[in-house]
Amino acid sequence: MAKNVIRKNDDMNLDEVYRQLRTNIEFSQMDETLRSINVLSTNPNEGKSSVSLNLAKIFADKYQKVLLIDCDLRNPSLNKFLRVSNSKGLTNLLTHYQKGDLIQEQDELKIIDFGNNTQLYFLSTGSKVPNPTEVISSRRFSTFINEAKKQFDAVIVDCPPVFAVADGIPISHVVDGTLFVLSAKDTDKYDAREAIQDLQRNGANLIGVVMTKVPGFRSKHYYGYGYGKYGGYGDSND
Repeated sequence: MAKNVIRKNDDMNLDEVYRQLRTNIEFSQMDETLRSINVLSTNPNEGKSSVSLNLAKIFADKYQKVLLIDCDLRNPSLNKFLRVSNSKGLTNLLTHYQKGDLIQEQDELKIIDFGNNTQLYFLSTGSKVPNPTEVISSRRFSTFINEAKKQFDAVIVDCPPVFAVADGIPISHVVDGTLFVLSAKDTDKYDAREAIQDLQRNGANLIGVVMTKVPGFRSKHYYGYGYGKYGGYGDSND
């Protein structure tokens, strides 16, 4: 019983943290619309995909049409978290999509029902392709993201880690804002600074940094949110 109570309290704490994160994102740039966000990290296993999924879910608590896209074409993971098939997804959709109602693309687009009137539209990576960077950099992908921004209240894009491949940079060009994830436990601050500077040099609109795995928080990942340059995080014990 005690374990169940702790787990329930942790889930409630985590939901509240993500509500605060959602609010911070919504008010981070008052004069611009942040309808689409891509989520990046320096290296694998820093909590990036967990942040993408939980952030999309908390947006879905508030908005009717939220789309979560797994753009880590080399190493997809969100379909495993959500326990859905990855046989058809983004790469399959891009082979035929021009413009039109994305919600009608039922072969590729999946609806995830969390209960309590919370539903999330999910697009997995789909079939493996030999040229992921070319797919992500294509005009068709850009057209797809622009259409998604028109048709959904929020679009959350999970990207590959920056130090693994460069796919996150072209995605940052077509979304409205970039959220950077770093792990208090795993991330090297110099690597993170270099990754963030690389994103900024290439025109990414960095709207904030999320810190995961902060010691002292019971949940599997905790999330602190910050603005501005990375340097302050590297010198902090928080």
